[in-house]
Amino acid sequence: MDYEAYLKTGDWHVHTNFTDGENTVSELCERAEELGIKLIAFTEHVRRNLDYDFNELLSEVDSARKQFNLKILVGCEAKVLDLDGNIDAPRKVIEKCDIILSGFHSFPEISKKEYLSTLENLIRNPDVDVWAHPTLYAKKRNIKLTSNEIENIINSCIRNQVLIEENIKYNLPQPEFLILAKQLGAKTVIGSDVHKVSELVKR
Repeated sequence: MDYEAYLKTGDWHVHTNFTDGENTVSELCERAEELGIKLIAFTEHVRRNLDYDFNELLSEVDSARKQFNLKILVGCEAKVLDLDGNIDAPRKVIEKCDIILSGFHSFPEISKKEYLSTLENLIRNPDVDVWAHPTLYAKKRNIKLTSNEIENIINSCIRNQVLIEENIKYNLPQPEFLILAKQLGAKTVIGSDVHKVSELVKR
């Protein structure tokens, strides 16, 4: 990972007005500098059928890199599509991203066994760099994970070099999960999952 020094000083999950955010790339970068954030990753929502021009986002990020004293990444947040762990992102976007987050969004109800299998497949997906809002699906569906199951998930992230997001918006994963992740040597990143400037958090 080229940006490992910024795992805790960066914000790895930021949305702009290209999708459901309120602010521009420039406005978010300006505020990030004021707060002492060292890296900002614009991980815009994507779908296999995009309704905006991803190249315009790339262009705005390129301009911001020249203007601000920040490490600025361009990426995407793509939901898992199926039990095989495929993600809802076009190949032409994936190839242009510095970082790709993925998690469960509006996924149909499945059994605990299917959830664990799908999550394992998602973590094994070579396109995925960060597991976004970890365990959110399990929390919403009231899926109770045992300590052994959590350990297996963490070890899979380690084996596949997938970063675990410490998601500020949802306050996930649970402290017990994070403690075990750090004990086992998993790497985590801070993700505010912000949709407006006021939600950025000082480092």
